[in-house]
Amino acid sequence: MKLYLCGLKSYQLDLRLECNAFADLRFERALQGIKRDPSEPDRRERTPPTRPHLRLILNRIGNSHYDDLVLHAAFTLAFAAFLRVGEFTYRQTDLDSGPAFRKWFLTKSSIRFIAGGAHMELTIPSSKTDPGRHGVQLTIAASNDSACPVAAMKQLTSIN
Repeated sequence: MKLYLCGLKSYQLDLRLECNAFADLRFERALQGIKRDPSEPDRRERTPPTRPHLRLILNRIGNSHYDDLVLHAAFTLAFAAFLRVGEFTYRQTDLDSGPAFRKWFLTKSSIRFIAGGAHMELTIPSSKTDPGRHGVQLTIAASNDSACPVAAMKQLTSIN
């Protein structure tokens, strides 16, 4: 609603009409009252994703196809490394960038296993938190359970 009112105010300014009504406190109170409409249903509470949530998701994903392994590895890695969606996904058109693809997106070469698989190093080539595009290196520990990102990535990288 505020967006429409801003448009109305802008239109009045364009016509060089007075806009003092928009600064009136009664007007602001009326807007607040509209926001608190009792007939509006309560929004459901949203909780942050937790490890039990991750396990529920992983139980729904099979493990018989390559795509299942990719999803399993992506979910576990994204959860363990707190990755943003844009850091571990890409569009089909991004593949057209050729060799530059590795400079912007995660590939199998972005992963290095350390100490016999006790943990791995993940190099994120491009991130919102890395404006210089130098790459961000993360250490991901093995959890040795069904949601272990190291085991999932080992399984995925072993397939050619």
